[in-house]
Amino acid sequence: MLLAGISCLIPKAKKHYMINIHSKKAKQTGAIVAFFLLVIFAAYLNSVRYPSTDDAYIQANVIQISPQVSGPIAKLYVENYESVKKGQPLLDIDPAPFIVAVKKAKAQLDYSKQTVAALEETVKSGEAIVTERESELSLAQKDYDRIMVVVKKHLLSQSEGDRVTSRLNVAKATLLSALKQLEQAKAQLGEPGQHNAQIRSAEEELAHAKLDLEHTHITSPANGYVINLSAREGTMLNNGNIAFAVIDSNKWWVDANFKETSLERIRLGQTATIVVDTYPDHDFHGIVEKISRGSGAAFSLFPAENATGNWVKVTQRFTVKIVISDPDPKFPLNVGASSLVTVDTT
Repeated sequence: MLLAGISCLIPKAKKHYMINIHSKKAKQTGAIVAFFLLVIFAAYLNSVRYPSTDDAYIQANVIQISPQVSGPIAKLYVENYESVKKGQPLLDIDPAPFIVAVKKAKAQLDYSKQTVAALEETVKSGEAIVTERESELSLAQKDYDRIMVVVKKHLLSQSEGDRVTSRLNVAKATLLSALKQLEQAKAQLGEPGQHNAQIRSAEEELAHAKLDLEHTHITSPANGYVINLSAREGTMLNNGNIAFAVIDSNKWWVDANFKETSLERIRLGQTATIVVDTYPDHDFHGIVEKISRGSGAAFSLFPAENATGNWVKVTQRFTVKIVISDPDPKFPLNVGASSLVTVDTT
């Protein structure tokens, strides 16, 4: 009887045990699913609050060094990739022809001053002659008035009247001629002194020649680094042609290309973390300064043609400019370096 009872209980216990095992497995599976759902939801919230992109590149102002005068390089002070300070000499263009031009302009200025001085003397002489002719006319007019009264009374002959009349007419003609000569002299002179057009023109030529001479000495416009330098001493440089470039190290930023679906929460002034591929263990920090109002595709050389039957919607990217607020000399940045950018939109 006892054995029979025990044998009856064994199947029931086994069944109960199997039910417990299945129940525990179901609970474990549910917990794992819930955990993964929680991780996915947390990742989603994190991507919304902290949008990031690895389509981001380090940028800086690249200043193209272009000579303002033409000539061969007389002296080169820097090498490619060299660090430079603002005002540091970069190169000298052969100054010899520009020194000659300055000397020639100085000589032209001296000549102009001498010419103007001579014309001023001519004007002064003309003014003196006019004054003299006016005095002669005044005296002739007085003689005419006095003698003609006597002639009319028949106390003097008519020939005396003709003489003073002729003298008066000659005095008038002489004064008129002197006035015309004075006007011509003043016209040739123009403005007197330093305001004279010849002197001002000569001074401008001299200033231009001096400026060209100054432009033969080229200095760095900013603190930075020399790049794309291939010229050597003796190389001919032409006015306006780019010789090399200087990367301005005073300001660095990141052009981060975010998907349009990530732009909703990004605002100006928000902080960001930048991890440059060159220094994966060092974080840089920045501030959102500008957000592009046009996608990269909109301004590409060959924009997409969507007015076709093969149109496929593609998520566009917009450039967000993030200025790096803590550049570190221990971790020098390079233009075009790849980086990972995360913006804190909270």
